[in-house]
Amino acid sequence: MPLFLRLMTPTALLCCFIGQIQADSAVSRTGQLIEALDDENFRYGASIALAQLGEKAVPALRKSLTSDTPDRRVWSAYTLGQIGAASKSAVGDLTKALGNADSALRAAAAQALGKIGPCSAPSAGALTDLLCDENTEVRQRSTVALGQIGPRAQQAARQLIAALKDSRIRQPARISLIQIGKSTAGALQESLDCDELRFDISAILLEIDPCTAKQAGVDKPTLADLKSLRLVLHDLTRSPQERTTAAAALASLGRAGTAILIGAFEEQPLASTAAAAFASVGPDGVAPLIDALVHEQPGVRAAAADALGHIGPTANEAVTHLVCLFQDSDHDVRYRAVLALDAFGQKASPAAADLIELMLDSNQREPARQWAIMTLVNTLPDTHDEVVAGLIKASQDKGNYGVSSLAKSQVRKIDPEAAEAAGLR
Repeated sequence: MPLFLRLMTPTALLCCFIGQIQADSAVSRTGQLIEALDDENFRYGASIALAQLGEKAVPALRKSLTSDTPDRRVWSAYTLGQIGAASKSAVGDLTKALGNADSALRAAAAQALGKIGPCSAPSAGALTDLLCDENTEVRQRSTVALGQIGPRAQQAARQLIAALKDSRIRQPARISLIQIGKSTAGALQESLDCDELRFDISAILLEIDPCTAKQAGVDKPTLADLKSLRLVLHDLTRSPQERTTAAAALASLGRAGTAILIGAFEEQPLASTAAAAFASVGPDGVAPLIDALVHEQPGVRAAAADALGHIGPTANEAVTHLVCLFQDSDHDVRYRAVLALDAFGQKASPAAADLIELMLDSNQREPARQWAIMTLVNTLPDTHDEVVAGLIKASQDKGNYGVSSLAKSQVRKIDPEAAEAAGLR
């Protein structure tokens, strides 16, 4: 690179080139810009300037794809992609670059072909072959490119479906199958029997061809989805949204589904997702959750309490069982039992005496005692006298300001006269 270029800042270089390019209709600076792709201090600005030239820069960039300099080859491919559809004459050159030993060039060429769009259809076969490339970035860029080519990349459908098993390219493979569209429906249906693929295939079919999805029976969860949904729920490479969707689907499948959800309580990263799904289960899920309240693992007991809270007041038959957890050896289990009862509202009134005892117990942790206060308030009005008396007593706790101040404020709120009579101001 000429010395004067090396002495300039990247920004100054870019401004210089852009100004010169705008002034020179004959694109006389293209050679210097191509040369600048070799220098890490200038290549980004040079690439921008070349991209602004558009189709005029394509011949030089096609030639530099075979340069002896690896960086120049990669950045030439990248820049052709930035030019976009106007680089369609370079599709053959970029397709050839897909077979290069340099993984960075393969990835850049795949990206460029995708950005060129449908005109890159002749490269679909080569891009499909790269779905099994040893380099993750190459696989990712090739997957995305096939989707950007769109319906003309139909031939890649089966390989993209297989790619759904690869957690590192699963999401772009789903998007690409949707972008290719309805023509992939047949291949998708043929793979529905694979539990590892069924969840994703069902979602794709619903997106591209709702009628076919309904005919295939995947428009809503069925018992045939149990294994697939369990796999998704337990797969930590999945997004939280996907695991939540799987959990909700399991919750809709009756006892077989709730059994899988309760089984997931044993895995800490899954427990809260599985418990939250019980919000849509209703009373039918209460009995197995009551059984889980005595599980040997405290995490399972805590998750079962959470799940009962998500079901809410219709799970009130569990009140006495949750009260038993007030004596649990694990403080978090005790806390979660109180939280669950809070969700029951007035249906938690049979637990009032036990909640008052917990609230007044200085050996209990502050969060559990404070939530006992709020839970007691929610049991009103039937428990009014009992609750007010308990709160007044708690307001006099000199050892825990958080408990005493909350109790005092709640007495003032629910019975100002009683608060005044007790000297709570």
